[in-house]
Amino acid sequence: MGATRLCFLLFCLFLVSVSSLRKLKDIHDLKNITYARSAPRHGLQLLFWFAQKVVTVDQSNILILDSNFDPSRGDFGFHHYSNREVILPSLSSWQSYYSVGNLKSPGAKALPAYVQKYYRNTNVPERNMDRLIISVKQNKPNKILGVFITAYDLHKNDFNYENTYEIDPALLLQIGDPYNCTVDESNIPRNTEDTEYDRCLEFLKEMGYSSDDCKHSHISRRKKRSPYLQCNAYEGVKLEIKATTGGFAKLLWEMPAKIMENSKYVYIEICQNTRSSETNEVHTEVRKQLNIYEPSGVIDTSVSTNDGLQPRLRLYPSLFDFQFTNPYIWYGPEFDGANKVIPARIKGFDASLQLCAEDGKASARLYIKKTFSDWKNVLFYSWVGFYTSSQDQNNGYYTYSYVVKFEKMADGNDNYDIYQYKSKLAIAPGVQIRFLKDKSSDNVLIKTEPWKNGK
Repeated sequence: MGATRLCFLLFCLFLVSVSSLRKLKDIHDLKNITYARSAPRHGLQLLFWFAQKVVTVDQSNILILDSNFDPSRGDFGFHHYSNREVILPSLSSWQSYYSVGNLKSPGAKALPAYVQKYYRNTNVPERNMDRLIISVKQNKPNKILGVFITAYDLHKNDFNYENTYEIDPALLLQIGDPYNCTVDESNIPRNTEDTEYDRCLEFLKEMGYSSDDCKHSHISRRKKRSPYLQCNAYEGVKLEIKATTGGFAKLLWEMPAKIMENSKYVYIEICQNTRSSETNEVHTEVRKQLNIYEPSGVIDTSVSTNDGLQPRLRLYPSLFDFQFTNPYIWYGPEFDGANKVIPARIKGFDASLQLCAEDGKASARLYIKKTFSDWKNVLFYSWVGFYTSSQDQNNGYYTYSYVVKFEKMADGNDNYDIYQYKSKLAIAPGVQIRFLKDKSSDNVLIKTEPWKNGK
């Protein structure tokens, strides 16, 4: 009897602790906690991205996800969270938790470079310990019931209740307001991703985020037995891979002039990873190695665009280092085969369409919810057209395929099967695919966003 009473009391104490989970209501509250305040932590970057790009707040103060977004599909690396550590309130049977922020996930390639930055160039455990968790209704996955941030306790390999907070919608509104950040008053054109990166830097600065611990000299503090530093970051280095008009990889780079001055030899390799790579993982294949003589530039290569392409900067301070030691390596972001665009919902069906690049060609991916079991009968006459421009008429396609002829892929999940068709159309800016319900060219259910070079 005493043991039963003790268990009951412990259970009551647990319920009190969960119900008293601290809610961060505004920027001031966020500033007053120490959560993810220095590199290589990425929790604040994750929260900034979520507030800027994924969620909106309606007039009733309800959080709404982007209309195309489905966490159960694995968008941006979201996956089901079981609340095993019981750090969050219990949910009813018709509600679910989904977590994002595990940068090992292949879907995480779609996250902005500023979220992944220190993960790629760090090999300490703190680089991947932060998560953002949402709760949703299973029948209305775009309506968010709650938002939480948390982090692993690295000693226990579990999420830590003491480092878990609920995020009030008002705080997300504040973070999402672009006017909180310094406005660039120059007339220099900047693409959307660069502007978002600048706003994120302003946000991190306001939060007191420090990257000083990750500013190590590649000459004086290199590890003796490994080419990889425990934590390194050149704030001014920018490496990108984009698609040219012929479906090949375009390499763009930018780095502080002092890097060139302090290095005898500078190379950029374009590597092909088969999955989201660890910083100490040997790449699958070097597709191209380029000698670099200028601190910035653009080169069109002969490498076909593929998911997982990654530029890697290799620096040799001296001839001795070049011949006898390992180089200092800076990792750029992996190329996302879907150009960081999530699948578009097909109106009226539990299915979505996504434009992807594979071997330099435009491919269509069809996401079918597993509950839509008779989709081949329902969509027997449906087809996907490939277009060189969003201005093309529906019957002016480059090529097409009936969806029932798409090939099933192996990387589906518990909720979705994925089918793909690879065309012979080179992936290039402006390319678009469209889903048409029947043999007619008039009944278009969805058009994907045209392929852009600025993603």
